Amino acid sequence: MTLTRTFRIVAAVAALIAGYAHFSLYQDGYKDIPIAHIGVQFLLNALSSVLIAAALLAPLFKKLPPLLQLVGPVAGLGWAASSLFAFWRSRTEGGWFGFRDGPGLNPSPEAAMSVYPEIVVLVCCAAIIASSLVVRKRSASS
Repeated sequence: MTLTRTFRIVAAVAALIAGYAHFSLYQDGYKDIPIAHIGVQFLLNALSSVLIAAALLAPLFKKLPPLLQLVGPVAGLGWAASSLFAFWRSRTEGGWFGFRDGPGLNPSPEAAMSVYPEIVVLVCCAAIIASSLVVRKRSASS
């Protein structure tokens, strides 16, 4: 198994774990928070995690053009970065569109179940993209 393949699998599983945490919070009452449609944002985050996991795993099952192989990692990188930013922002004085949560890794255990896997997705997707760029550069110079 190649390192890129391993990164894809790990990132997909991590995205699904984080998505589950967001869906769990949505069901546990975040859907009823009236500020800035927080419930909808949590539900969309959970649904996005499923789509990103599928996009990350698709190249393992079907031969795709090189550019399409990057859709999952690029989407995963953006999703993880924006989720982590929203998590951080929701713990500041201004909150995320007025919504304040926290402090720290609260609610527990869902906060940890989303933050740590999102960091894993961020790192794995960055590694996949970097690896793809290195391979592309090597093939262009040969």
